[in-house]
Amino acid sequence: MFKTCRRLPYAAPLALALLLSAAASARAQDYETKPGEAAPAVQPAAVETAADAAPPQDAQAGGEQQPTPTPTPTRPAPLTGEQKVKRAFRGAFLSPVPYAVAAFNGGIRQIGEDRLPHKDGGDEVADWGSATARVFATGTTNRLFSNGFYPVLFRQDPRYERSKSKKLGSRLGHAVSRVFVTRDDDWNLEPNYSRFAGAMTASALANVWERSTPGHDRIGTDATFRRFGMTFVSATIGNLFREFAGDLFRR
Repeated sequence: MFKTCRRLPYAAPLALALLLSAAASARAQDYETKPGEAAPAVQPAAVETAADAAPPQDAQAGGEQQPTPTPTPTRPAPLTGEQKVKRAFRGAFLSPVPYAVAAFNGGIRQIGEDRLPHKDGGDEVADWGSATARVFATGTTNRLFSNGFYPVLFRQDPRYERSKSKKLGSRLGHAVSRVFVTRDDDWNLEPNYSRFAGAMTASALANVWERSTPGHDRIGTDATFRRFGMTFVSATIGNLFREFAGDLFRR
């Protein structure tokens, strides 16, 4: 009971760490697309000629106007397999955000550890560095597989598609749903196999470099599924950041 009470003060920093991780993941994915890449290209609309724009003679005589054709929705140009893998590597290694967030989350993890009497300040710093490296390894593995390798395998688009609605409720539902569904290369909606497989791969591989400590079991089936579940919480917060961050920066 007393051990649980001692850990209650760490709930707030842990929630903050999760929020920053999700925001960093969103920023890292935004960093993946660089200028000149085919990703942001949008299909051009058809150009109307003067003859097409002019109404028929019988319509002019009768005073009736032809109905305006409904424009077809645009979509970004599909990414090649090479582009998917390259942008995943850029987001995982070339952005400074994942490094900073791994260091922060490593510190939060270290704060939650039991203080052992035989360890001094230097040992604590070394443990923090070790925790940071493990957090970074798990997050990087998740990004590479979820945004690079598996989208190539399953022919899915790893980019986030913002909602076209302006209603708050619709946008919230859209952001949450895109954790579980995504677009394929032909722009059809389907289950987000890439995220499911990437999260499970990273959660399972983390058993190789994770280390259990007193009161913290980080290796085994239970620990793997805990990590797997937390990736979806982080992904949901990240999608909300991608959906609404643009509104905040435009103000």
